[in-house]
Amino acid sequence: MAALEKRYPRESFTKKLERICQRLDEASIRTIAHKDFFNKAATSRVEITSLWVVGSYARGALLCGDLDLVIEYRLVEGHHPMPQTITKTFFGALPYVSYYFGKPESSTSGVVFLNPIPIWTEPGCDWRAAIDSIQPVSSAGRAARETDSIALRPEQLYMEPERLQQLAAQEKEGLLEWEFAEFTAADLEPVLLEAISHRDKKLLRIASMMGKKSQVLIPAIIRLMTKHERFGVWNSSDSYRAKLSCGATVLLLGRPALPYYPFEDEPTIKQYVLIPHISQKGPNGAWIIRRGPNHPDSQALANRHAYYLGSQGSPDTVAYRDRSKAWSTELLELFNTREEAEEFASLWDDGDGALETRVDRAEGADLISLLALVDIVEIGEQQFAMTRTGAAYIDREKATMEEITAALPHTVQINAEV
Repeated sequence: MAALEKRYPRESFTKKLERICQRLDEASIRTIAHKDFFNKAATSRVEITSLWVVGSYARGALLCGDLDLVIEYRLVEGHHPMPQTITKTFFGALPYVSYYFGKPESSTSGVVFLNPIPIWTEPGCDWRAAIDSIQPVSSAGRAARETDSIALRPEQLYMEPERLQQLAAQEKEGLLEWEFAEFTAADLEPVLLEAISHRDKKLLRIASMMGKKSQVLIPAIIRLMTKHERFGVWNSSDSYRAKLSCGATVLLLGRPALPYYPFEDEPTIKQYVLIPHISQKGPNGAWIIRRGPNHPDSQALANRHAYYLGSQGSPDTVAYRDRSKAWSTELLELFNTREEAEEFASLWDDGDGALETRVDRAEGADLISLLALVDIVEIGEQQFAMTRTGAAYIDREKATMEEITAALPHTVQINAEV
């Protein structure tokens, strides 16, 4: 994340810090209008008692990603307003200023800030001298953090610092793995209509109901998913169209948050893609999160495989319609061996080669892309419900990852036969 984040001259942040101190001199106690816990209008009085500057600016860096401030305050009257309501009332809207509440050694950042610089301590204090005491250092830069492996800035995500630290730890342990696909200006250029696939035309219809900032992302999403999701169709169950799915991929737009247990018993989700709205500061792109090599599902699928029939680049599925049901059900059949698949394919061959049915093989995590395509998967003589529709059709609970992996053939068995 640090390499892609845009950085700015420290002088621009000095001006913002001076403005903040001037506002505190004008009034360190302010009345704040806000909404209470029950979403009713309320007022509170808050006093800011101390302000420290931390981070790269405090170390004298010539270029900074933002201005990190720690603020200590006390509630004079009323209930605690939201932190962003406090800072907006006191200082207005200042871009690229990050406020943390508490003290440098224990704040809402979740980070212990070393060598903080006290700037404002009370009305009339010499904060200008405190700012001038920070000498520019050409070698100073952004300090390494345990969450640096995370591809996006915390401000781009709707997740607490503790959650980001947990994700970074899980990635380090191999329970998760991820990559970042940066969006260039070319990625955001409109896709020629003749180049848009039948699948992605549905995405365009969904996009027409999105907010303008999300619509900007659509060309890049089309290009991204052409590479990262071969199968599946677009769907959105979210009224704001900020959550999309395509095959085994779930996309979260805007200011996204990864579910707390993203892959727990989710045999139809291969990856999550978190895409914040485009910002001047960046980084702009897609954070693609998958199970890591040490995740139990990855280990369970590592030596499993299956064969399936396909044509025109996609797996062949069968739609069933029971007269007693008001809906159709999609089914995919998986085979233990290539011979079984070829024998089944011959039943569909009409002799003139028009169907061009071919046998393909999937293994490991790629099997999840197949499971996500249909309502029911048939492996040998067993049927597994992948969706609620499938569960209702075969009158059985949705299958777990453990049940499915137990039914899939072992790759080592095939190798032994050969």
